[in-house]
Amino acid sequence: MLKPIDIVMLISYSGETDDVNKLIPSLKNFGNKIIALTSNKHSTLARHADYVLDITVEREVCPNNLAPTTSALVTLALGDALAVSLITARNFQPADFAKFHPGGSLGRRLLCRVKDQMQTYLPTISPNTNFTDCLTVMNEGRMGVALVMENQQLEGIITDGDIRRALTANGAEILNKTAQDFMTRSPKTINQNEFLAKAEDFMKEKKFIPLWQSMMKITWSV
Repeated sequence: MLKPIDIVMLISYSGETDDVNKLIPSLKNFGNKIIALTSNKHSTLARHADYVLDITVEREVCPNNLAPTTSALVTLALGDALAVSLITARNFQPADFAKFHPGGSLGRRLLCRVKDQMQTYLPTISPNTNFTDCLTVMNEGRMGVALVMENQQLEGIITDGDIRRALTANGAEILNKTAQDFMTRSPKTINQNEFLAKAEDFMKEKKFIPLWQSMMKITWSV
């Protein structure tokens, strides 16, 4: 809903676009300030605007010099410059953007928490689980990982990478090993109440997918 305090930006290269200029009387009556993006400072649009930004180009890249190609790019660039200037002037932060655009990907990252997206099925094994059974649990879990638990506490994690490294290092002897022999101990975790944005930053920083943790109990893993 347009309010009198709003500033309206009208775009017309010629400044005589009828559909655009029809808005001018209503905007003036409503008390809105008008920013005109036009190439003609003597046009109807420019004469009624409070501020005029010149988007004149020498010619369009179109071979016939007709289609708005170069001028469209200039208009887009100027609009981006205005937007970035306002972001800086108003100290507009990602969290502010999310409030006005909650349905987009950025809004989801900034407003949703880990617990809103996490899965709760956990393929788990004990430290004494043999290699073959580890593979069985991982295959059934379809997550490429198994959590090594003892007395409801996380002791370690086994990933596809751990399996490959164990096979390379031990060969056939791996069949005589148990989970505690080749698991990764003390894996990184993050609280399930953290926002998705922080979780994604954490994953990028650590270069892996962590476990989500709540009150020291593991609740999710990828």
